[in-house]
Amino acid sequence: MSLRIEFRKSGKTVQWEERFESLLELARENGIEIETECEQGICGACRTKLLSGEVEMEIEDGLDDEARDKNMILMCVAIPKTDIVLEA
Repeated sequence: MSLRIEFRKSGKTVQWEERFESLLELARENGIEIETECEQGICGACRTKLLSGEVEMEIEDGLDDEARDKNMILMCVAIPKTDIVLEA
């Protein structure tokens, strides 16, 4: 599944590959710095705004209702389901 992932602030667009475990891993491999702490979806440090598209997250403990309403995702546990555009 080759999906297009755009990192708006970083000005990079890359292809998703199944070998990645999360969007955080993809970002790191492409030189995009994302703040992290627990890397398990609990702390919320890696929250990033999803501008368009859909992702899947098994764990969302690091997001409160306000963050969900603002379309924030957790990069450390997010997997794209469609082409996406991220604020990062």
